[in-house]
Amino acid sequence: MKLLSAKTIFLLSLLLAVVISGKAQVSITLKMDTNQIFIGEQVLMKLKVSAPSNAVVIVPQFPDSVLTDGVEVLEHYRESTASFDGGRRQTLVEAYRITSFDSALYYIPPLEVQVGDSIYKSKTGMALKVISPDVDTTKVDKFYGPKENAEVYYDWSDLRRPFLLWLLGVVLLLAAAYMAIQIKNNHRILPKLKLHFDGPPHKWAMRQIEKLKGNRPTEPEEAHRYYAGLTDIVRTYIDRRYGFKATAMTSAQIIDRLQGSNDPKLLSELQEMFVAAVLVKYAGIKADIDENDRNLLIAIEYVNATKETEAQTKRSQRPKEEPKVRRSRQRRTLLVCVNVAVAAAGIALFTWAAVIMYNMYY
Repeated sequence: MKLLSAKTIFLLSLLLAVVISGKAQVSITLKMDTNQIFIGEQVLMKLKVSAPSNAVVIVPQFPDSVLTDGVEVLEHYRESTASFDGGRRQTLVEAYRITSFDSALYYIPPLEVQVGDSIYKSKTGMALKVISPDVDTTKVDKFYGPKENAEVYYDWSDLRRPFLLWLLGVVLLLAAAYMAIQIKNNHRILPKLKLHFDGPPHKWAMRQIEKLKGNRPTEPEEAHRYYAGLTDIVRTYIDRRYGFKATAMTSAQIIDRLQGSNDPKLLSELQEMFVAAVLVKYAGIKADIDENDRNLLIAIEYVNATKETEAQTKRSQRPKEEPKVRRSRQRRTLLVCVNVAVAAAGIALFTWAAVIMYNMYY
C-alpha cells in the first residue's frame, strides 16, 4: 500500500480543521422549565442559538400551532438577543409556550434551525409527561357542566361610589371655572355675607315692640328683663337703619353718633330711655308701670320718626355691582395655583369615575 505524502496529509488535516471550526461556530440547545404538567397547564420551552453575527438565523415558527402530535404551541416570542466575542458572535433565545390536553408521555424531537445556508438541529429532543388530576368518581353529582353566559346587573350600591366621584369632580370643575372668572375680573372669591331681616328695619322693630308690649312687667322685679329687651330692639334698629354697630356701643356713643342726623328732641328722649334702662338694670332702681309705658312710647315714637320712606327702602335693597378688589402679585399667584389644583383634582376625579364606569360595563 502506497503511503500518502506529507503534503497531502497536511492539506487533509487543514480541511478537516476548517470543517470542524465551521461546525463549532453554531450551537443549538433546547430546554424546558419542567418535564411534567397536568392537563391544560402550560410550560415554557426555550431554544438557544449561538451563531456568527453576520449569519441569518431562521428559527421554527409552527404556523399551525402544533409542536408535535398532542402538544400545542400557544405563544412564540423572542426572549433576548445578545452579542459577545467583540460583536463577532450572537446568541438568540426563542421562547415557546406549550400545553397539552391529553394525558400521555410525549417526545419532542430536536428542533431545526437554519443558519445561513445550512440546517442545524438541537443536540437532543425533549420528553413531556402530561398527567390527569385525581378525580373522585364516587361523587359524580358534584360535577357540573358548562354554564351559559349570565348577564350582570348593577344596583345603586355598585354605582354609588363612581357617581359620587363624578359629582364631586363636576363640583370642583365648576368651582375652578368660577374662581378663574373672579380672579380675571378682580372680584372677590367669596362675597361678603350680610344678614337680611324680614322687611325694612322699622317694620321689624315695630313687630318686636308689639311682642314686648304683651310681656310688660307687672312686678318691679321683672323690669330688668323688660328694659334689656327694649334697649336691644332700639339698638338693633339703629344698627340696621344707619349702618353702624350700635349693638356694640354704649348709649353715649350712640347718641353722639346720631348727632346731626336726628332731631335733638328725639335724641334727648332716647337718652332718657337709655338712662332709665341703665338705672333699672344696674342700679336696682324700681320703675313703676307709668314709667315703663312712657319709655315704650319713646321707643315707638323714635322708630316712627326715623323710619325710611318706601323709596329709600327700595334704593337700599337694590343689588349693587360687586366692587373690584386689589390683590398683590403674591396673593394673585397663590389664588391661581389653588385654582389650578382644584381644576386638576376635578379632572382626576371625573376621569377616575369614568374609568370605573367603563370597567363595570365593558
